Amino acid sequence: MLHQFTFKNFKSFKDETTLDLTASAIKEHPNDVVNDVHDEKVLKVAAIYGANASGKSNVIKAFQSMRLRVLTSFKANDFLLGMENTPHWFEEETVPSEFSVLFSTAGKNYQYSFSVLKEKIVEESLYMRDPKLKKEAYITLLEREGNQFSGELLNLTESAVISELVEDDILLVSVLAKFKIDFIQDVYNWFESVRVVDYGNPYLERVAHYSTTKGKMQPLKTLIEDPKENEQLTDFIRAIDVGIDHLGVIGNEVQHLVSENEFMETKRIVSYHKNPRTGKTITTPIEDESSGTLKMLNLYVDMKKTLDIGGTIFIDEMDAKLHPLLIRYIIILFHNPKTNPKHAQLIFSTQEVFTLDKDNLRRDEIWFTDKDEFGCSELYSLVDYVDDEQRKVRNDASYGKDYILGRYKSVPSLKRWEGLDG
Repeated sequence: MLHQFTFKNFKSFKDETTLDLTASAIKEHPNDVVNDVHDEKVLKVAAIYGANASGKSNVIKAFQSMRLRVLTSFKANDFLLGMENTPHWFEEETVPSEFSVLFSTAGKNYQYSFSVLKEKIVEESLYMRDPKLKKEAYITLLEREGNQFSGELLNLTESAVISELVEDDILLVSVLAKFKIDFIQDVYNWFESVRVVDYGNPYLERVAHYSTTKGKMQPLKTLIEDPKENEQLTDFIRAIDVGIDHLGVIGNEVQHLVSENEFMETKRIVSYHKNPRTGKTITTPIEDESSGTLKMLNLYVDMKKTLDIGGTIFIDEMDAKLHPLLIRYIIILFHNPKTNPKHAQLIFSTQEVFTLDKDNLRRDEIWFTDKDEFGCSELYSLVDYVDDEQRKVRNDASYGKDYILGRYKSVPSLKRWEGLDG
């Protein structure tokens, strides 16, 4: 589970910023909190609210930037890194961008951090919590300053070889992952398992629904063709009331050769609707479904993978084209121990305030982004927020109503548009 994500000097966030999923001492919704390997309490859900251009998406992009660098820096994939690390005009050119995560996996707690300046790694460190001590103490597995390396894991490898492999734009963790060292694999696999999805991107509505060629199995099609998974998917689409009875896959062989003795097989996903008057089933191409339905099916695929492994998923713009009751339904899926027995985590940005309520979320699960007069962003939790009179938010407050009224800041500063008067 992710415990904390901290970053600095990334896009609109200049100062050090932390998204903290360790639970506070508040008493509401105790079942929404789980204990990690060291019996510390961690949240399963974090919802980020805020005005347009206030920094909600940049929180998620900051994590994605860290994740992509860990997974791709050794591969020198300039395209992937460039997509997430394009300099922002708020960023200080002479100050490193810093990233740090504290997480638990495979029965261990790790803290991994690095800083980067102009695509060069300035510092990097990996610590593991000492399992032999009850108090919080960490073992230094790796430390790096420039081209100087230290730490216990370097005793397991040839330091001279490592220094040759690690260029100044490559993370040490990315290199050591190739050596199949257990601790490094824990870290690398954790980053690999975390899903980051942008549901504000309309292209995702069509991905995984159209024709596929032999050997290229799409996630949704794979679920449909697995009898057990299909049964769960059918229960889900009937539960969310989108008018579909079930989904299926139909296929045919295109009459031309791919190679001398091979035909190309084309398969399509279809939806089946029952005529309420006649009871007959009507087959519809999946692409004819509404964009909201297509998004919900994509969301199911992403959530299913995360819930199955007990992983973490970041979703930007989760409310786009979804009814507020569906957002609440998704939150309940992650909160409910029966539907989330492996303690998967959901972190999402939204502008939908129907679910911003004490019945749906704890105060420490609610986060806001706001920007100052210079356009710099800040991130803060409702449980820590204090008003101008230094009063904290009570657990019986009307969170959504108070948010719209601007009592937690984080709302647009709208001005009258004189052009409307002609």
